[in-house]
Amino acid sequence: MRDERSSPSRVRIAVIGSSRVGKSALIVRYLTRRYIGEYHSNTDLLYRQTVTINGTPIELEVIDVSGSNLEKFPTEQIQWADACLLVYSVTDRTSFEYATEVLNILKKPHNSSPAHNPASSGMPLALLGNKTDLDHLRQVPTKDGQSVSAAHGASFSEASVADNTGDLYRCMDKLLAEVRTPQRTRKFSVTKMLGSLIGGQNNNNQTTRGSVVACPRVPTPTRPALAAAAP
Repeated sequence: MRDERSSPSRVRIAVIGSSRVGKSALIVRYLTRRYIGEYHSNTDLLYRQTVTINGTPIELEVIDVSGSNLEKFPTEQIQWADACLLVYSVTDRTSFEYATEVLNILKKPHNSSPAHNPASSGMPLALLGNKTDLDHLRQVPTKDGQSVSAAHGASFSEASVADNTGDLYRCMDKLLAEVRTPQRTRKFSVTKMLGSLIGGQNNNNQTTRGSVVACPRVPTPTRPALAAAAP
């Protein structure tokens, strides 16, 4: 019989946010310490990497949920994940409002689905405000992010992916440390998709091996726009 303890645990994180808030740059920065600048994709991307958290190797899979279609709630991507990171730009109030609406939907108590009520399954949540290097253009005060995250039981951080601030790594490391062995049944597995290798410099939290996969848009139930979501 295979000894499961000999293999690293697998952790899956869904990174959700509007377009151009820096989701892809954040993921690549965390995994490789490289900065890719502005990047926009109209499809979901899956990143794979082995990282070490508190001395324990973890097979990390991160799905970068495209912000191209904000009218559809990413139900299946959330069901697939063990934790969710909501990202907004401190220079874009609309992106903050979108992240807040996603948290509101996730935390609605009348929804029994783990995708809509991760609190019932103990799913860790984190809210991160990116682009603090552009503080002179700030539209979202720090206290607003702190208030929303506290109201929804999510951890909160602000960071600058461009400046490679340590808060980015602390946010991701904390989210990974909070994840426990997943108990939910996932409805699809993007890990079966073929990927191409991505290069990267080594850092203290990962090996140099990794991959990125362009995921076809996962069919999700049609929902009204978040701004018009039913209470």
